[in-house]
Amino acid sequence: MQGELKIRRARPSEADAARALIGRSMAVWDKPHGYLEEAVGLMSLSPEDVERDEAWVLDDGTQIVGFLRVSVSGTDAEIEELHLEPAWIGRGLGRRLFEQAVERARAVGAERLVWSTDRYALGFYLTMGGVITGSEPSGIAGDEPLTLMELRV
Repeated sequence: MQGELKIRRARPSEADAARALIGRSMAVWDKPHGYLEEAVGLMSLSPEDVERDEAWVLDDGTQIVGFLRVSVSGTDAEIEELHLEPAWIGRGLGRRLFEQAVERARAVGAERLVWSTDRYALGFYLTMGGVITGSEPSGIAGDEPLTLMELRV
């Protein structure tokens, strides 16, 4: 039985579970053949990343249903990961995680929150108030460029 959804600090021991959640979340979108395998292979999410960065989970009391990681560099905070279990997408939980990212960026004194996204999440981030600042290659063969975005915090 699921309980109340809570956002809490991620534990370094949850890095593998978070990586698996990210893979399941990414599998929802219609990507080219081989994309998911390559993307998961390139993903580096270690217990040290979880401990060092602002890493948070959305927990229903029985499992992790969302994961957020924000890194900090100078006056920028960057959303490294913001993912939900596929069954939980479309319930307003992405907004909760994004609001947590904004709150944490402010708490660490960042001037802006930055991130990159693919076209599948672009509408979500525009709705959250994100502003497009450019694009960059995704780093995955045959994939379309990622959109660079920011929000002044």
